[in-house]
Amino acid sequence: MVIRPHDLIEVSNLKYLSLNEDKEWVTASLRRTPFVVVRRAELLENGCIPVGIRGMERNQREAALLDPEGVCQLVSPYAIAERQIWNFLSATRRQQPVLQVLDLLAEIMLDWRWGPVGSAGFEIVTQYPTVRETSDLDLVIDGSEAIDYAAAERLVHKLAHLDVRIDIQLEVKGGAYVLREILERRTSTVVLRTSSGPKLVRNPWQ
Repeated sequence: MVIRPHDLIEVSNLKYLSLNEDKEWVTASLRRTPFVVVRRAELLENGCIPVGIRGMERNQREAALLDPEGVCQLVSPYAIAERQIWNFLSATRRQQPVLQVLDLLAEIMLDWRWGPVGSAGFEIVTQYPTVRETSDLDLVIDGSEAIDYAAAERLVHKLAHLDVRIDIQLEVKGGAYVLREILERRTSTVVLRTSSGPKLVRNPWQ
């Protein structure tokens, strides 16, 4: 089983989660929606998966570790897009701007391997309402191979004309880049977000 940052995991039993501290909102959130998101962090020798727990409020985020035995279901951002899982949301929820734009986005991004993350990805998979009227849309793009810069610039230009703000991370083998930072960089280096923290690199695909 390949597990990557941003993957959503349904937890089979809360006993498989190790929490730093037992906060009331964490337990309530997990009992309501037993899903966690894989964090970008160093994997432990015991195989435990670094995950994050979302609460109802924006400031409610908690780090935890998940025993692999507790993985009931895993859904990647790419699977969300490939299967267009947002079509299973209610018509009412799909009126939210970041969800309403997904069909059009799928047409624009036909030539890319991509998927929604953040609040949109979480709601699509769990069907729990986390998206708000003012939410941005966070996406990941598979950058395992060097991208065509001109094509990426055309993509960003098209997305800028949509009715929601869209932020894109480019996922590579060693971590992730913010796509705009690569396209707009004014220095010889760019920030690579790795499991051990941010690093400045010269060539995004070295």
